[in-house]
Amino acid sequence: MLWRQTLARGIRLDRLSPSPLAAALRIHDPPIRPPRPAEVGRRWLSIASLAPASISPEHWGSQLPDEGTAKPTRLDRLLRAIQCHDGSRIIPAFLQWVDECFANLEDYDANDADSARMDPALQELHDLPTTTFSEILRWLDPLENSHHDISHGLNLTLGQTLFTNNGFLVDEYGVRIQHKAVLDALRTLLRARIRTGRRLLLADFIVPIRYAGAASDPKAAMEFFGEIARTGSPATRNTPIWDEFMKVRFLIEPLYSQFDRTRVAVLPRRLLGKPTMFNHNALWRMDRIRYSVNAIKLWPFGRQREEPSLDMRFWIKKRGYNAYVAHWERSKHYGVLLNEELLCTTLVALSRSGSLRHIRGMVLWRGFRVKIVQDRVAGDILIYGGKRFRRGSPREPTKRILNAIVESFGCMSQISTALRLLLYFSRHYRIPIPHETWSNLLNWAYVCTTKPFRRQRRMYGKYAIQNVRAHHVCEIWQFMTSEVYNVNPTFEDYGIYVKTLIHRGKFREVLGIIREHVMPYYRSLEDEHRQIVFDEVLQEKSGPSHRRLQIEARKEHVWYQISHWMRRLFKAASRNKWQREGEFMRVIVPNLIEEFSEFLQNKIEYRTAQGKVCLKRIVHVRRFDWIREARQTLPEPLGSIAFNKVEERCLERRRLDTGWPEITPMNVVGSRRKPRPRTRALGPAPESTDVNASGWWYKLEQELMT
Repeated sequence: MLWRQTLARGIRLDRLSPSPLAAALRIHDPPIRPPRPAEVGRRWLSIASLAPASISPEHWGSQLPDEGTAKPTRLDRLLRAIQCHDGSRIIPAFLQWVDECFANLEDYDANDADSARMDPALQELHDLPTTTFSEILRWLDPLENSHHDISHGLNLTLGQTLFTNNGFLVDEYGVRIQHKAVLDALRTLLRARIRTGRRLLLADFIVPIRYAGAASDPKAAMEFFGEIARTGSPATRNTPIWDEFMKVRFLIEPLYSQFDRTRVAVLPRRLLGKPTMFNHNALWRMDRIRYSVNAIKLWPFGRQREEPSLDMRFWIKKRGYNAYVAHWERSKHYGVLLNEELLCTTLVALSRSGSLRHIRGMVLWRGFRVKIVQDRVAGDILIYGGKRFRRGSPREPTKRILNAIVESFGCMSQISTALRLLLYFSRHYRIPIPHETWSNLLNWAYVCTTKPFRRQRRMYGKYAIQNVRAHHVCEIWQFMTSEVYNVNPTFEDYGIYVKTLIHRGKFREVLGIIREHVMPYYRSLEDEHRQIVFDEVLQEKSGPSHRRLQIEARKEHVWYQISHWMRRLFKAASRNKWQREGEFMRVIVPNLIEEFSEFLQNKIEYRTAQGKVCLKRIVHVRRFDWIREARQTLPEPLGSIAFNKVEERCLERRRLDTGWPEITPMNVVGSRRKPRPRTRALGPAPESTDVNASGWWYKLEQELMT
């Protein structure tokens, strides 16, 4: 019993002090990216205000007080979690602090700071030191402290949300629910801090801007960016602030697009709006594809919250004052120092709207003196030049420029140009190509070969430089796994290669990769999950830990991918009558059903030479249920060619007096999957004499099987 009580005590401070606990808090900076050695002179001064701050208390308690001597506030619990580096408690404690203490913020006069200080919570926030407030924000950083998100790095697609419990982590727009909640809390917190009369540091706006990107809300990033000018001076917005704002405004970081490259890929439909490339026939066919995709889409994944009929590409494609070139000119007017990181951001931001002319001139030629000549019809590429930078120059190329090249030309479906330019920069500046860059290039090559993008590129024009096929993905795979580069592929890389091989009909090679590389990885996740659960059972924890939730999200993601491969394999292997009569469908497929039964559903369908086979089996742990419901198709703007309007007006969103017309919605009645919540064995393990012991252990068994 004494051992059980010791485990339940949790983590304690050296002493409990009155709120705000600033003197009792040992500050440990989170892993902020270290500065480059080249940051000297003016460049160092441009980011000096972002240097991490810390406080060192003068006196520390030598003894732990009794539990009842002081009642900690919500802020005390948050600071205690930060001091103990307890990543699983920081986000919940922060949300509870803001929700309970600043829920009635609108009741106070925004211009009267004295009346706002009458509230104890606002007075506590006012007394909080500037360094401690900044440290709290830095511990919430979604990029530097990515472990707060249990699904960080996973592309949670719409199909995956219908099969697994990972669907409960995102909302109907495909955005992490946690990131959206933290963004709303940060808005409230910054507004409360300003109302108390305390001035915010420039570094305090970095984390809110990043969370605006993590929540896929560029409009919120614009509000935070404008707040800097309202609380201080526009001239104080230095290079890092401009760089972070541009990354959010144009969804440059993978987190800002929810790790889904299809949300930021350039569609040929957007390029046809230019007067020099206007093709009525191709435009009409592309609009028909857009209408068809919208009709079968359940939820507005990747669309704007304010206008669900528009996707996030309309934020990227804006022209005039909101275009990237206009932001570029304003940054030069404010005297923002141009460094290599801002050049990389410019390279990717210009590619989001397909501005190849500005990429060649503004970035490649003016920034690096690299000339690129392309023949779109023949597909020939000529690259030459390259400026030599002095050692320590702010614009000296690093590994960052390699990934920016892949990201920029990959989203424009110019995979061959991206590969040639990547190898040229690597050899010319002697920069080794990291694994992340190869993986990014492989993923972009696969995205460009998928059906929606490939068909629209074909309608756009028969240009060899943008023609990406499945064999290009295999060539990149051979490049990265060769002895020269010797890249060790990850599970995501194997997933891209497996889907490409299924498309090319190399089924036996697919099975070899799954058995040799994928299944051992999945078994290791199972063993790790089982070990974590056993450790928590022995420690008698009342609920799942953060580490346990992370491994469960990763395990379900891998399970869904393997299950998806099996369905695609059965469908591709029985596509025509010659395949149905072959040995693979007659002999191998029945054995695969037995070998990979844990990844198959209760209903298995495939075709043979005799007809369609439908197998129904008993599944001990069902992951989803079928529900029948009526829904209405999502709103979708009508193509401008349908009523003879200029396409540029649609892109500029210059609405008519009656509003921009939309397609007529349809009422659809159908069945869809609904994931079942994971079975949880809550509370500590019961005693063997407990009447509920068998039920608790049964729930734990069900939990381990999912």
